[in-house]
Amino acid sequence: MKRRKRDEELIGVILSDCETLARRIDYFDATENSFVSDRSEEGELAYDAIMSPVYRIAEDALHLSDEIQSAFPGYPWNDIGGFRNFVAHGYVAHGYREVDRSLAWKVIVDDIPELEKALRIFRQRQS
Repeated sequence: MKRRKRDEELIGVILSDCETLARRIDYFDATENSFVSDRSEEGELAYDAIMSPVYRIAEDALHLSDEIQSAFPGYPWNDIGGFRNFVAHGYVAHGYREVDRSLAWKVIVDDIPELEKALRIFRQRQS
């Protein structure tokens, strides 16, 4: 029973962070080009503000139970963990720590909406 309650809480937090992410993309009028290429102070602020909920979503998704994960066979749950580690630890590129912004944008516009949809479907089934 505790696990189910924890899953419900995590799903709520993830969905809230998905909404935060969408608002921040709108607020900064972010596009793939601006997200990937804008290294001005404003661009860096937008990048940090957008990546914050991305990291939290990936982190919280890692803690969903096997029951949730098994409800969506074929969903790339392991990739979420890999991306979370990628964001948390970065990688060395050109001598400095940097996240591949093109990959991050793909996760933001393709993978996170897919996760959000899957979790909303799961939540509906539980109602």
